[in-house]
Amino acid sequence: MRTDTATVLPFPQHRDERGERAGRAGVRLEATRRGRFLATLVAFVLGLLVAATALLMFDVPSALAGSDETDAVTVTVEAGDTLWGYAEQYAPEGMSEQDFVTEVRSVNHLPTGRVTAGQQIELPAEWAATR
Repeated sequence: MRTDTATVLPFPQHRDERGERAGRAGVRLEATRRGRFLATLVAFVLGLLVAATALLMFDVPSALAGSDETDAVTVTVEAGDTLWGYAEQYAPEGMSEQDFVTEVRSVNHLPTGRVTAGQQIELPAEWAATR
């Protein structure tokens, strides 16, 4: 078995008059068009990530949606109660009873206007406040 050895020479280094390595003074590096585009893209994506994290951490969407006063109030239906009876009791001024019943059916996904005892239906807080 034969092995050969090779001599590896180092790259030449430029030295100045004092014997120190010579730098490239006055050389200015500039990014290419593609490099600037990629840097901008990376900055934009990082900005989006920071914004999304802030929205999730500080719960901004629910703050923009409104205060807790507009949350729904759950009412348990008692024997003999009807949506029309609730309309007489809870409908805000200016809203017809028929519009109230339609709205409550829509909010609670009720196929008909009938409710049964023990069933829970949701009314917006501003309607329940007029009780």
